[in-house]
Amino acid sequence: MQINSNTFKDFQMPGYNTVPANIEKNIENQNASFKHKHNEDKKPSFKKAVPLAGAILGTVLPLVIFNKVKGKHLNKDILKTGGIVDKLKEIGEYFEIDGVPKILSTAGGAILGGLAGGCIVDKNKEDRKEKVKEGLFEMTNITIPTLLVAGTMKFMQSKKLDKGIGKFAPVVLGLGAGIPIAQKISNVISKTIFKDKGEERKFKPTDLLVHSDDLIEMLVLLKIPFVKQLQIDKILALIYAKCGYETGTKDSINKSDGHHHH
Repeated sequence: MQINSNTFKDFQMPGYNTVPANIEKNIENQNASFKHKHNEDKKPSFKKAVPLAGAILGTVLPLVIFNKVKGKHLNKDILKTGGIVDKLKEIGEYFEIDGVPKILSTAGGAILGGLAGGCIVDKNKEDRKEKVKEGLFEMTNITIPTLLVAGTMKFMQSKKLDKGIGKFAPVVLGLGAGIPIAQKISNVISKTIFKDKGEERKFKPTDLLVHSDDLIEMLVLLKIPFVKQLQIDKILALIYAKCGYETGTKDSINKSDGHHHH
């Protein structure tokens, strides 16, 4: 099965009937042809499947560990006998992302998982370098705004300024300052570690739309009631898994274009 694009909607696992008996032989033969030259049209689906699996595992694992430490368990009775809504609610509560530690560990886990999966299936040095670059870029763009918002919130609360319009100051700071700062740091990392001499990733106003996850993170951190009711924080897990997948599937043909979460 051929996959030409980097989006989840086109991602399909091969059906059992379509997998030939001599799949290992096929994979070996395909691998040989990929070693030196890349052909996007002929990229085998396992090159996408492994980073995806790694990214999902990396997102879920930190949440499982957090819950174990807190002694939080899934209610087995609800999972056995409850209605679909109750079951989803119980699973949703278990995988709740609230606060800075969970945001950074699930994002980091997803990106590391995707990166590990990508490096397992892609032995090309240049490709691996692109994956590491993408992973660092994604993580910087998640960490800086999140820490800035959390820090601003703490400061506002300590000065009793977190009332009315002041409550939204962390969001303004997080998006307005956090994202451009993260972009600058990303460029410094690229130049220092990877000796990149290429174009710097310039920050554009449209990047604010691409940074939808940063906005969700801020709403989650601010503990705004409607976020809890709409279960918006669950979207973060999907976004982080997507970040990990993007990291693991990045290569020297499909280079980073300066957009965060395409």
